[in-house]
Amino acid sequence: MTKRTNKILFNANLVLYDRITHGGIEIEDGRISRIFKDNDFKRNGEEIDCRGYYLSPGFIDIHLHGGGGSDFMDATPEAVETIISTHAKYGTTAFVPSTLSSTRENVIKALVNLEKVQKSRKGGPKILGAHLEGNFFSVKQKGAQDPEFIFPPTKENYMPIISCVSNIIMISCAPEIENACEFAAEMKKNGIVMSAAHSDANYDEFEKGVEYGFKHVTHLFNGSSILKSPNYYSQIGMSESALLFDDVVVEVIGDGKHVPKELLKLIYKIKGADGMNLCTDAMCAAGMPEGRYFLGALEVAVEDGVAALLDKTSFAGSVCTTNRAVRTMYKLVGAPLYDAVRMMSATPAKVLGLFDEMGSITVGKAADINVFDEDINIKYTLVNGEVYNDNL
Repeated sequence: MTKRTNKILFNANLVLYDRITHGGIEIEDGRISRIFKDNDFKRNGEEIDCRGYYLSPGFIDIHLHGGGGSDFMDATPEAVETIISTHAKYGTTAFVPSTLSSTRENVIKALVNLEKVQKSRKGGPKILGAHLEGNFFSVKQKGAQDPEFIFPPTKENYMPIISCVSNIIMISCAPEIENACEFAAEMKKNGIVMSAAHSDANYDEFEKGVEYGFKHVTHLFNGSSILKSPNYYSQIGMSESALLFDDVVVEVIGDGKHVPKELLKLIYKIKGADGMNLCTDAMCAAGMPEGRYFLGALEVAVEDGVAALLDKTSFAGSVCTTNRAVRTMYKLVGAPLYDAVRMMSATPAKVLGLFDEMGSITVGKAADINVFDEDINIKYTLVNGEVYNDNL
């Protein structure tokens, strides 16, 4: 095994958990060994001048479908590597690949391929596990999920999928549908994060879901019920309900399109950076020219920085990247940069139970690092202390 070169990154504006300070870090054996102020470093490794740019933890995307023209549902090692290399350019150092609603055979094929690639990779951006986004949804809130392949999470339906691999780390499901709560309770025992998604739940149904183990919400305000007034009496949907539970973390697609600026401000005001994680929900067109693409069997048009079904009835994933999500919260919403970064690093790491290993500039953690400018353009990326992007 090749010994990692010790590195010193200096002359940086360090984006720490709750503040920004000038200084740098020392890296030994792929981990952060020291954090220093100004230029108080020891000359015991390769020195890298960050030129006054920001230095932050690497970005963690826990909801990603594709990029560079490929989709994880393509179920080939080549597709996975294309997606990884596409998003790594934008600062993604760790991610959770997501499936979508398809035939049981297609979902299993994609999951088996992902686990195989995860086990065989030796370096570069990290596959943290698989996210099963499908097939257990409300047809009323299907979004760009193919309704032909939506069904309840009965044991007969989920066991063949769940048992085919050992790396499922998150499952999205509508909490109000048949057997969803029992399913959530069982998956929670296995250490799987249960996320409410594509749901038409009302407050009572969502509250019951939380009691049974739903502690996260997938792409809030997209594919989830909102305030409505049947028979003149208003009732909130799952989107508003999720904001009322302090121990529920909500996920937001950070392109500034799926959720408008004003609503992003409201979610951030209520949940803060610890209760709100950013994601991309990117599909195969991320990093590609605008035009026509497919999300599963559904044709998608990409224009004006968004992906949508041809009839414009729903978004269809996104073409967002992790640095764009951070930029949205920092530049458009006005969150402090350290909070914008936290929502794309520490908070998703906490959702997955991986914060002891990654997600912040902390001594002892993996040296997954991004260096970027004021507009969050990525200049330099390290994964486990090894250079992956170099535009300094």
